[in-house]
Amino acid sequence: MADKDITEKLLEDYPDVFADIVNVLVYNGKEKVSAEDLEIVGALSQYKAVNNIHGQERDVAKYWTKGQLRIGLLGLENQSSRDPDIALRVIGYDGAAYRNELNQGNARYPVVTLVLYFGTRHRWGKKSRSLYNVVGTPDEELGKFIHDYRANIFEIAWLDDETVAKFKSDFRIVADYFVQIRKNHEYVPSTENIKHVEEVLNLLSAVSGDQRFEISQNIIKERKITKMEDWLTRALDNATEKGMNDGMAKKLVTCVDSLIKNEGYSKERACSVLGATVDEYEYAKKLPLPE
Repeated sequence: MADKDITEKLLEDYPDVFADIVNVLVYNGKEKVSAEDLEIVGALSQYKAVNNIHGQERDVAKYWTKGQLRIGLLGLENQSSRDPDIALRVIGYDGAAYRNELNQGNARYPVVTLVLYFGTRHRWGKKSRSLYNVVGTPDEELGKFIHDYRANIFEIAWLDDETVAKFKSDFRIVADYFVQIRKNHEYVPSTENIKHVEEVLNLLSAVSGDQRFEISQNIIKERKITKMEDWLTRALDNATEKGMNDGMAKKLVTCVDSLIKNEGYSKERACSVLGATVDEYEYAKKLPLPE
């Protein structure tokens, strides 16, 4: 889990990608934030509770600066599934950052967190974005004194084509993948060149669960992978070598799961009955199978 958490953050940590995400999602594609104006910030914030120091770690965070002026702290959080407590998490990150401002002296600047949701089956929904919806209130009078705090949720798979086209970094490839999977349940690879090849594949593998994006350094170097269509061709070769296409994979998973659930078979016995290996079954389960 720790490796997955790390790899999904690497692409967004590049200043060109980070700035691009903020420019498109916040400024509608205007180049307000430049890569050169971003400074590294320690993602780990700390707070004290009951005489103990606790850590809470953002996914990716950068200071936005202009010369000696610090304009703000910008943070990105990745979500592959919906989290009903996201507002509590975000207020914790932002509150800790503001606390650090108090400790640092006179510097005062806003803290903004953007949550990137990569789910393709369900929209995030409205009720689970707000602190008010999480904590509720026993009566109307008390509710007047509860300050709401809303998480800034961006549903990547539901971005329109015009918005996706505004991304100028490798994140356009990432966004395009999730939009296609949501719409068509399959992915036609991009012909665009990838700047950060390994990091793009790592992010897609971590948040999509699509085994085709698992990294092989030898393949990247030997095949000089620079485009998604090159990588997917290689991945398709791997699947063919395993004798596994999408239709066969879906049928295998459905049959094995049915035998396990309805007949009480073990995974090993179910695979054996169907003439498959456990490795083939596990491989098929990781593929983004069609509906």
